[in-house]
Amino acid sequence: MVKTNPPSIWTNKNYVKLFISYSISTLGQFFDMIAVFLIFSYVWQAEPWMIALIPVAYALPHAAFSQFAGILVDRYQKVTMMLTADLVTACLTVTLIFTANPWAALLVILVRSTATIVHFPAQQAIIRQVVAPDHILKAVTLNGTVNQLSKIIGPFLGASLAAAFAPQVSFAVYAGALLISAGILVRLRHLDSAGATVSEESPEPFWHTWRSGWQTLFTSKVMFVSFAFSLAAFTAIQLVDAQFGVLFRDIYPARQEVLGWAMAASGLGAVVIIMVMNRFRELKRYGLHLGTSVALIGAGFAGAGMLTPGIPLFWPVIACFAIGMGAGIFSVIYNYILQKESPEGKVGQMSGLFNSLTGMILLAAPIAGGLLVQWSSVFAVYQTVGLTVLTIGVFGIIFQRLLWGKPSNQERRDPDHTVEISSGAKKEEAGVSS
Repeated sequence: MVKTNPPSIWTNKNYVKLFISYSISTLGQFFDMIAVFLIFSYVWQAEPWMIALIPVAYALPHAAFSQFAGILVDRYQKVTMMLTADLVTACLTVTLIFTANPWAALLVILVRSTATIVHFPAQQAIIRQVVAPDHILKAVTLNGTVNQLSKIIGPFLGASLAAAFAPQVSFAVYAGALLISAGILVRLRHLDSAGATVSEESPEPFWHTWRSGWQTLFTSKVMFVSFAFSLAAFTAIQLVDAQFGVLFRDIYPARQEVLGWAMAASGLGAVVIIMVMNRFRELKRYGLHLGTSVALIGAGFAGAGMLTPGIPLFWPVIACFAIGMGAGIFSVIYNYILQKESPEGKVGQMSGLFNSLTGMILLAAPIAGGLLVQWSSVFAVYQTVGLTVLTIGVFGIIFQRLLWGKPSNQERRDPDHTVEISSGAKKEEAGVSS
């Protein structure tokens, strides 16, 4: 057997266009998010309970409808759906510029979030369609890097624009980013017809498909255990993520800038580990990677909870860097599992199902975390949550063979796929992966 090195993912023109579209819209999204919180907090002087409704408005449509959007994505034109969502979102974002009432703004945000529910499952499905198996991990890590960098750059630039002009300027930036993204997606509409030729079978009834998606989750050991671990990590993050301000207020009451440094350290940790993972061709041991990600997040939270007032800055930075590394591994591995383990033709549905479950967590976990901090102390909550999550992560690492079984990967199922590299590259150009 002759093995050849696969061509670079950057030779795949379809993926490059998709990547540029994703990068521009993701960066714009973080401009928008900081603008929303600034305008509610500083311009309208909204009450804390009203500000707490903002994440609810973002998460509610995803919790309620993502699992159904995933089925539609698998059945219909994915690029067209993303393109339409970008245009609708851009129009609603422009509406926010002229909205002068917080209740009206919440309604616009709710409707706008509903328009975006197709994005995650559609993007996952298109990646599976245009990227060859050897490049899936590259695609996932590149997207993860963009997302983490945008979390650092977007809020910083958005806040700077708001200080120099007004928060509404960031809305205009996001609307412009969406229009550029839509313009790029127009050039990918041929992928809709390319994807339609993969299967000529008439679709089964909608509710039967919905039911079969849940059956897939509960009957596939790898999918079920991976979902459980990923959702446990996500829940832990959301329980205490919103309380970082309270934690650092108690540790450094006179140094507000430390919170920004800690958030930057977390983002840097995620970017560093994702760039390391980008060097791999595949991930074989899901339990090792998911367990490590959960353990790092838990260790970081526990370490942050053990900080004392006035402690040298080195320690909170290290704790947040570890949290960022765990979050970075987590963001890569759950996307990779969705790509590799979802049944053929159901990537969008399984991605939508995962998005729906994380949306439900976003509705409940931050509120639960806030109540825990109010009843107890922020230090005790961070320590308890951190040590619990660390234990779960270590358990996953030690018992990965029992939980996930033996490593399951494309190479083991198809030992000869390495000689089909050139064929796969041609399919990438056509818009369909091998």
